[in-house]
Amino acid sequence: MKNFKFLSVVFLTALILAGCGFGKMIPRYPEVTVKLENPDLENKGGKVEYKVTGTIPAKYMKKKATMTITPVLEYENGTYELPPIQLQGEKAKATGTVIPYKTGGNFSTSGSFDYKDQYEEAVIAAKAEAKLKKKTFVFENKKLGEGISNTSSRSALTPMLKEKADAGNGTNLIMGSHQYKPEYITSTGVIYFEVNRADLNMNLKLNKDKAAKEAVQKFIDFMAEGRIINKMVITGWASPEGEESNNEDLSKKRTEQGQKWFNQQFEKYLKEYAKKNKIKYKDMPKPELVFETKAAGEDWSGFEKAVEASTIAEKGQILNVVRSQPNNMMKEQKIKEMTDIYNEIKEAILPPLRRVEVSMICNKHKFNDAQIAEFVKTKFDTLNLEEALFGAYMTKSLAEKASIYEAIIAKEAYQTDWRAYNNLAAIQINSFLENGTISNLEKANNNLNKANAVSPNNGIVLNNMGIAEFLSGNRDAAIKKFEESQKATIEPVNQNYNLSLLKIAAGDYSGAKQMMNNRNCDYNMALVQLLEKNYTAAKSSLDCITNKDAKVYYLQAVLAARMNDATGVYANLKEAIDRDASYKKTAKKDAEFKKYKKAGEFQSLIQ
Repeated sequence: MKNFKFLSVVFLTALILAGCGFGKMIPRYPEVTVKLENPDLENKGGKVEYKVTGTIPAKYMKKKATMTITPVLEYENGTYELPPIQLQGEKAKATGTVIPYKTGGNFSTSGSFDYKDQYEEAVIAAKAEAKLKKKTFVFENKKLGEGISNTSSRSALTPMLKEKADAGNGTNLIMGSHQYKPEYITSTGVIYFEVNRADLNMNLKLNKDKAAKEAVQKFIDFMAEGRIINKMVITGWASPEGEESNNEDLSKKRTEQGQKWFNQQFEKYLKEYAKKNKIKYKDMPKPELVFETKAAGEDWSGFEKAVEASTIAEKGQILNVVRSQPNNMMKEQKIKEMTDIYNEIKEAILPPLRRVEVSMICNKHKFNDAQIAEFVKTKFDTLNLEEALFGAYMTKSLAEKASIYEAIIAKEAYQTDWRAYNNLAAIQINSFLENGTISNLEKANNNLNKANAVSPNNGIVLNNMGIAEFLSGNRDAAIKKFEESQKATIEPVNQNYNLSLLKIAAGDYSGAKQMMNNRNCDYNMALVQLLEKNYTAAKSSLDCITNKDAKVYYLQAVLAARMNDATGVYANLKEAIDRDASYKKTAKKDAEFKKYKKAGEFQSLIQ
């Protein structure tokens, strides 16, 4: 009944207006087609491209009439009109597309307009009015479409926390590196043996030599300094006369005697240390030493060097004779023969080769790695800056790392170094990514500003500042920081991936893929592939992402919508909302889901 009344009103109106000269243009307006060629409008590079086409039926357009059809966006609290389409009859005095009365005709227009967030839920309609002589009639709007998708704005960063050494590029939160390097210092004591003997005899002439005694005492004094011993290297040698197998056995026994001598000296040092510090020797913890022993056998190299350094007139001939022998047995025989001729070989060259070298390799610093890892938490003030930063590096717990950096920052002498500020900020940003607590992001920005003040034009600091800006929603500021980071004079960072987001925002999807180096299993790569309508590739890129978060599931829901997969829309949207409830509001407005917004399953998800 209501429809009948409505039709009656239209009919009466048409009759009245027909008398005004419009004839059947009014009642036949529903036969005029106006449509968007692509009803799924989207933001690309800040612009929305559109094309409107239409058809005027035969015997519709009065010869002297004109018609203006204006595409319009209708959104909350406003409207935005696109350039109008001007149509005219064959005898109308206007400048529009001529539509013959007898045959009718087609019309089209295309263009673009700037995207605004409020257009996301806009209705796209066509309003029209006809003019004939002094009469005007405004038609009821025709709905052309609804919603403008803004999926191109969904580029995102999910940086991982990385030490500089494995940071890779600006896709990560980068921590400044410690400059701590373990350095070692070595002291060597040498003890000499009689020919064909391996027992210790400190009364041997060579051992009683002033230089030899001073060297051994220097070794003992070095031991008494209490350094951290990294390892002991003990090497036994024999002079290259006599049988080779016997010399090998001698060098082995001399090695054993050298280790025995060291153990005696070290035990003596420990007892003196215990007595001096009033500790019971039996209760004192003893260090576990690492011994590297080597029975080096005959010292041919030492022999040749000693001969070369000697004053023997025929030393060149001696060396040539020895070197020309086909094996060690023959070399040994020649040396035996020469000892009868050249007394200096027997008395000065061979005896120093019968020896054991006892080398103590110690950490040049006061502490070893294990001690630094412990002291950074328990005896912080005993460490210097590089040791403290190294201790933080070795600490696995991020909360403990943060505490160490806070301790470094609290020490006035270290406040001229940027790394603790930067590294603490990186941890705070990481915490924000994990729990969404905005105060962590605010603290990070504060520390990054301090790091930047201490070390301006530092690529690592600028990279982290860019990530903080991005996460704060300040994309333009973020891009600027990434550009500065790439050009920095200190620690420049490869920002191609981050700057690819600028390409996405500009609608240059091909350029974005190049800058991302066509990365696999990557959210932003999947986004670009989706925007290029390469849905198969986008699906592959999303499916292989491990540890999917809310934004990945949301993009999978968008992809499912574009592929007309209702089941995929609901399943992925549910996963996204379960992880981040803010996606309820996002999905409610998103034009990507306009086909599903009235469905009960969709409504239950966004309530």
